[in-house]
Amino acid sequence: MEYLRVDIENTERWNKVWELYESSFPIEELRKKKDHLRACQDPYFFPISAWEENRLIGLLFYWEWGTYRYLDYLAISPELRDHGYGSQMLQHLRDTEHKVILEIDPLTNEQSIRRLHFYEHAGYTLTPYRFSLAYRLDAEPQELLIMSFPDMITNEQYNDFLNFIEERVILYCEKEE
Repeated sequence: MEYLRVDIENTERWNKVWELYESSFPIEELRKKKDHLRACQDPYFFPISAWEENRLIGLLFYWEWGTYRYLDYLAISPELRDHGYGSQMLQHLRDTEHKVILEIDPLTNEQSIRRLHFYEHAGYTLTPYRFSLAYRLDAEPQELLIMSFPDMITNEQYNDFLNFIEERVILYCEKEE
């Protein structure tokens, strides 16, 4: 599998990645396109796509700063799910000395519980910490559960994460004009 930074100049690949992004998450969890394009220019943001033989496998969008990586989005092409690609992409994400932080939806349905088990199986730990952020003006912030790798984050690390969100990630949320 080949990991490539998403290049908005490569229209064919960009369109495939954007289509997967839009179809993989509820609208309230998506950035507006203009905000996402701006984020792609941020040196702390890594919009990565995975390919095999010119076929899009999935996307892995994360932020990296200091000793941390924050997984913003992970999605696998629907026809390739349950074939181990998500696990491979998570392995790629954590093949560094960084502490990896991600969030999942509250455990309110079978899908969210399966997602929890997927990340636990990959070595992530559910923490007692919570987080909410609305990417769009028309979306209510939803309280999300925080997971971390390789072990549970401390309160200080959680505060570092929140500070990064408030100083950097929030710049790419929709704002009133």
